[in-house]
Amino acid sequence: MEITEADVNRPLAELVENSREKVVIGDMADYHEIFFSIEYIVLNFWQKKPALKDKTVLSAYNKLKKGFDGQKKGSLADEISKSVKAMLVFNKIEGKRGYTYEEIISCVEFLIKLVKQHRSPSRIGYLQWIETFFKGNMPITDTEISDYIDEYES
Repeated sequence: MEITEADVNRPLAELVENSREKVVIGDMADYHEIFFSIEYIVLNFWQKKPALKDKTVLSAYNKLKKGFDGQKKGSLADEISKSVKAMLVFNKIEGKRGYTYEEIISCVEFLIKLVKQHRSPSRIGYLQWIETFFKGNMPITDTEISDYIDEYES
């Protein structure tokens, strides 16, 4: 079954599980589908528009935190919203895990903190961090992490 434009334009409330219970994200892996559906779009958006800066990503995340629906067509926030909704529709079709509104918003709030943590003089520290992740080059050891910070975030 194909996911349509109508699917991704549905209100988020129609696609999430019913629960308003506050969620604290301890491990990103628990919500990997949400993070992937957001950050993959950010990376693609940056590849198409290399002038994109972290502050624009932060702005998009803040807009989504306030509401996933009714974002400006073609904007980064709109593209992310559609991606998350497509993932939710796909999961529903496949009988896979559903997510609550609070889980999705908590993921966005987590990403807002991540953008702020990766501030850099280049103004693309967070974007470089996402790119590093998707290329499979994440620093693991203390030395690798230190070298990464020196190169990209100092």
